[in-house]
Amino acid sequence: MKLINPKTETFDHLDAESKEIMRKTIDFFERKGKDKLKEDYHAKVWYADFLEFVKQEKIFYKLLTPAKYGKEGCRWDTARNCDFNEILGFYGLPYWYTWQVTILGLGPIWMGNNEAVKKRTAELLEQGEIFAFGLSEKEHGADLYSSEMTLTQLSEGRYVADGGKYYIGNANKAGLVSVFAKDSD
Repeated sequence: MKLINPKTETFDHLDAESKEIMRKTIDFFERKGKDKLKEDYHAKVWYADFLEFVKQEKIFYKLLTPAKYGKEGCRWDTARNCDFNEILGFYGLPYWYTWQVTILGLGPIWMGNNEAVKKRTAELLEQGEIFAFGLSEKEHGADLYSSEMTLTQLSEGRYVADGGKYYIGNANKAGLVSVFAKDSD
């Protein structure tokens, strides 16, 4: 999809529920209006109203929970998520950013082997939580291969992560934070 004007996009390539998610999101931003979007952006206003909308509509839950872990309507569908990316990017980087960092935080969870954490993650998404992702190093940026964070096993099932993180996106509100680290061994 090449989104030029979200108000005129038909989303005919999507199923009815996905189309409704896109339309409701566009309507949220259109009601807010361009002037208020710009004002909030320049004032660096935390986008609590957007996160409340996402929570009430269960948007992140429906879009970012694999079908195996969610209720009806939930599925991780990269094509549909790309449509949502474009909508958020059109209306403002802060909205896109919280979505993208949530995706980054969810990736390691959904790709991992810990079923209990996956089930808890689905519950948190259903409750409207966002997620965080820690990787950035102050001196050399987000580089998984040269990460200074190390993970050391304390006992069976218990670990400690050592190393400084310069910044972790969404950490101020995240339900869970994924942190990439090297095994200390």
